[in-house]
Amino acid sequence: MKPLTAIFIILAFLSSVSAAAAAPLPMRPYAGIGILMLSPASEPGDTESISQRLYQEPAILRQGEVDFSRVPDHEWIFGSAEVAYPLIVTARRGNWLRVVYDDAGREAWLMAPSRKGYRPWDEFLKGQAARLLPGLRKQFYQIFRQPGGGGGAALTGKSGFRIIRIEDDWAQVITDQNNPGWLRWRDEDGRLLVGLDRAAQNH
Repeated sequence: MKPLTAIFIILAFLSSVSAAAAAPLPMRPYAGIGILMLSPASEPGDTESISQRLYQEPAILRQGEVDFSRVPDHEWIFGSAEVAYPLIVTARRGNWLRVVYDDAGREAWLMAPSRKGYRPWDEFLKGQAARLLPGLRKQFYQIFRQPGGGGGAALTGKSGFRIIRIEDDWAQVITDQNNPGWLRWRDEDGRLLVGLDRAAQNH
């Protein structure tokens, strides 16, 4: 290989690495009121199939069905979707849920599956091994003795913790170092600040 060719190859490689490193983080989703774990239908007309029908309002003006190839990519928050896909729920009316159903952020109503697929955040997050998401403002990488208290201790994005309970925008947690405290699980705009730590949950 000629020296000049080798130099061009090295420069191209370094450029691609730099571009990947500089790629912006995905926009953190609005938390809404909870999460729906929705599985693709095994056959037409079954419970899963009915629950995937989208409407402008509950049972009014059908808008098609959930396209699982276009659901929001929340793998960086909840881990890979092996069986069911996590959809953010923004409102509820009885058995009807308003969900964010595609990566463009569009919303529609669907009927909740008969089995327990929807869970409000306080139920879903309780007991979960979690971590703070990357790219947050410095103020969110802190743990406090009380919600909204001062003198918080610093955390890193790699710091793991287990969620004990949710109170408004705050989560009571215990860190990997067995330090109890409180941190915010969603910001002032209602966007998620925490994600699940699947590696810790598998141990």
